[in-house]
Amino acid sequence: MTRRVGWLDLSCGASGDMLLGALVGAGVPLDVIATAVDTLGLPVRFEVRQVRRAGLAATKVDVVAPAGDAVRTWADIRALLAGAPLAEPVRDRATAIFAALAAAEARVHGIAPDEVHFHEVGALDAIADVVGASAGLAHLALDELVATPVALGGGRAMTAHGVLPVPVPAVLELLRAAGAPAAGGPAQVELCTPTGAAIVVTAATGYGQLPPLRVTAVGAGAGTRDLPGRPNIVRVVVGEALENADGGRGRQGGGSSGAPVVPPSTGRAHDGHSRGDHDHGGHSHGGHSHGGHSHDGHSHGRDHESPAPPAPEMADQAAGIADHSGPWGLAESGRPGEPGDLVATDELVLEANVDDLDPRVWPSVLAALLAAGAVDAWLTPILMKKGRPAHTLRALVPVAAAPAVRAAVFAHTSTLGLRETAVRKHALARGVRVVEVAGHAIRVKVSPGLPSARAGDHGAGSQDTGGQDAGSRSAGNQGAGGVAQPEWEDVALVADRLGWPARRVLAAANALAHRGEWSDVSAPADGGPAPT
Repeated sequence: MTRRVGWLDLSCGASGDMLLGALVGAGVPLDVIATAVDTLGLPVRFEVRQVRRAGLAATKVDVVAPAGDAVRTWADIRALLAGAPLAEPVRDRATAIFAALAAAEARVHGIAPDEVHFHEVGALDAIADVVGASAGLAHLALDELVATPVALGGGRAMTAHGVLPVPVPAVLELLRAAGAPAAGGPAQVELCTPTGAAIVVTAATGYGQLPPLRVTAVGAGAGTRDLPGRPNIVRVVVGEALENADGGRGRQGGGSSGAPVVPPSTGRAHDGHSRGDHDHGGHSHGGHSHGGHSHDGHSHGRDHESPAPPAPEMADQAAGIADHSGPWGLAESGRPGEPGDLVATDELVLEANVDDLDPRVWPSVLAALLAAGAVDAWLTPILMKKGRPAHTLRALVPVAAAPAVRAAVFAHTSTLGLRETAVRKHALARGVRVVEVAGHAIRVKVSPGLPSARAGDHGAGSQDTGGQDAGSRSAGNQGAGGVAQPEWEDVALVADRLGWPARRVLAAANALAHRGEWSDVSAPADGGPAPT
């Protein structure tokens, strides 16, 4: 009987979204993944697009979920999976992945697994990554899954509770518990996230180079960032196992290098649980537990530089990054968002006129709409037909989140109806960098703008301002040629910590951004606060 074999190329790391992209690229229908996640009843949706990473085509899968999701415990996630009408193989694998994550966090922080409180790890996108990957692997129906040693990267990573070294502790614990091979580098960024590591060590039946097989499908899943000179992708190769010349099966032979396939450590059962005395597991794409709270604070491609002198090949790569960066410190050739491109999405605007709501309630209304999945929500003062002052409430909403946002409008306001308009949103691609003011990290939203505008800009962000106070010329108002806006929440928090006027902190952050003096700490992918 023909054996179906899969091979994961993790030479540039692993994360949940990269693995999803690789599975879809290898032929797993997106509906298979989305249907499994839909059984959880969570307000998430998937967006798929084709991108390029270092010149190679790849599939990018994004999980779109509302911000401000509740903190979940391991027990919460376990109950969520147990109560959903998932296929048993999907439920079992997803449960094993989260069990591994919880156990790793528990061991790293010296607490019991049930005491772990997941923050970003238990967030909607992380749950979707794990359940989606479990459904995709079940659809492939592989008899074996061989993985290469995973590249870990290096440097430092920002989390909601501070800066941690890369690889983060939970990733190392997951690898230790599974006996999985890994290597630092090849870039000074976080390449392997806890979610990616947990999925790999739970699913892999062995480690090594490409085994002998007849290739039937290949998929490449893209990470968020385009690394100059190195494709930021995970590849999955699916095929039919071939017998070796000695009559042995493909799993016992090596690939082109002849390297043998190493089985997983006997210290870990294939369901991700320890057979020994140690708990292991971790968190979703970049997370860390502090005082019993895990928080996922890393991007599938964020910038972290090691404080130690880099190896020669790392120095060469760092130079390559500098050579390919625009005046705003982002590589011109790829995401975040394919910089230089407009990203277009079909969305809805929901609106209602309200004249009888206590004005003190409006802040909580806007917060509720955002929590329900609105991309933006705002108020406009108006005069009603009888001259009464009122407000128009509007929310920009992804189509998939519309039911939840509609319900929130009716639940939190006194309106008896609302209007709905289909719109096409065009947004400049952007990323997030970090500056440090008096030792405190502040996120800065950056975009190089459109190519046509940049052509006449000639490095405006790094030129001398002629003595002009950097704080008086907001980097975010430089036109389409470049945008750099410090996050106000971080500015206010740092001002409070330092006892400085907020405008002083804002001016300092703007000046650092204009000069391109970025911190070697990377920003959380989930938009969480910068550590201070």
